[in-house]
Amino acid sequence: MESRPIPKKKKRRLRGLVWLLLLIPAAYITVQMVLVMRTNLQTQTAIAYTMADTVLCDGILSMQEMSVSYEGTGVLGYQASNGERVSAGAEVARLFADEAGAQSRVRAESLTKEIALLEKAQTGVSGTDVEALMNQTQQGVYTILDLLESNNFAALPEARAEVQLSQNKLLLVTEAETDFNARIAELTAQRDAANVAGSYTPIYAPVTGYFVSAQDTERRLYDGDTLAAMTPVELQDALLRPTEKNDPSLAGKLILDYRWRYYGLVTAKQAEKFVEGARVELSFPNLSSEALPATVVGASVDEESGLAKVELLCDYINEAVVTLERETAEITFAAYNGIRIDRKALHLVDGRACVYVQFGNVVYRRYITILFENEDYILISPNYVKDENEVKLFDQIIVQGSDLYDEKIL
Repeated sequence: MESRPIPKKKKRRLRGLVWLLLLIPAAYITVQMVLVMRTNLQTQTAIAYTMADTVLCDGILSMQEMSVSYEGTGVLGYQASNGERVSAGAEVARLFADEAGAQSRVRAESLTKEIALLEKAQTGVSGTDVEALMNQTQQGVYTILDLLESNNFAALPEARAEVQLSQNKLLLVTEAETDFNARIAELTAQRDAANVAGSYTPIYAPVTGYFVSAQDTERRLYDGDTLAAMTPVELQDALLRPTEKNDPSLAGKLILDYRWRYYGLVTAKQAEKFVEGARVELSFPNLSSEALPATVVGASVDEESGLAKVELLCDYINEAVVTLERETAEITFAAYNGIRIDRKALHLVDGRACVYVQFGNVVYRRYITILFENEDYILISPNYVKDENEVKLFDQIIVQGSDLYDEKIL
């Protein structure tokens, strides 16, 4: 059968039909891309988070204290640490004639410890296993490294002493040294000379209390009765007053009671949170993240100025708190655990709170129940409840987009 050529006109029609078929999906894709770009969607992942109801304020601490003074001039060396509870008559500091005398006393104490390690190594060393001593030394080195890594510098001297003791015993067991008598005699002579050069006048605690050195504190400008009687405006003025150094003749202070008060300056609106008898957590972010338990004693509001003075009672004391006179405090009323969502994602539909989430190219509405909120975020329960709390962890929450509705195709 003889084939006939396709007319040119018909070829052009077929070619046009093919191009039309190719343009239809291309046009569809282009339209969809334009629609997606026009919606300008931005999403954030829903994550687990803890949010706290807090108030940040400036204030003054009130503590019962007694001064520890001394007569004369010189250099102080402290025997008691900040926050350490000492009994009446305990030695809390030493007054040296000069810095050289203080250094001589430090050297004398260091030599005394070294002598003690040598004497201890000579007793009961017979029968000691070499391998065991080597293991003790190695373990001691690992302990020192761990302490350095964790910044636990207070425990370093004891750890170093254990390593030195093991090494001293190892010298005797391996007969590298017969004894340490000559070394002990030499160090004893050096210690005795250092003791003479490091003579001092002891300073004793007049009463029982928690010690704090004068160099780590400021002069307490207001007593408890004065702070309690202040109005909010007077407290504001007190916080603006420059701090003052302690008297030169002050060695330190003794805090007489573990209970103390904090007077903070807040706004009248913030004062509504302070309900008498409520338990809160008190921390000082400039000093430490440790939260201390406290009780709300009361709040007084000055309507004219819009300021309020709040009073908190705390029955916990430590080495950091005893050094404070005035400080910025963070007061926490409650903490909530849940799923955090950017506040920009919040919508109201028929009076109900909801957000929109993206799954693939589809938008879904999800109703939520708010646990807690602030200016930037809202927190919802992590427990899923249909039609009440429908957002789940790691959902893609739409925080920016236009013309959003349930089951919208992107």
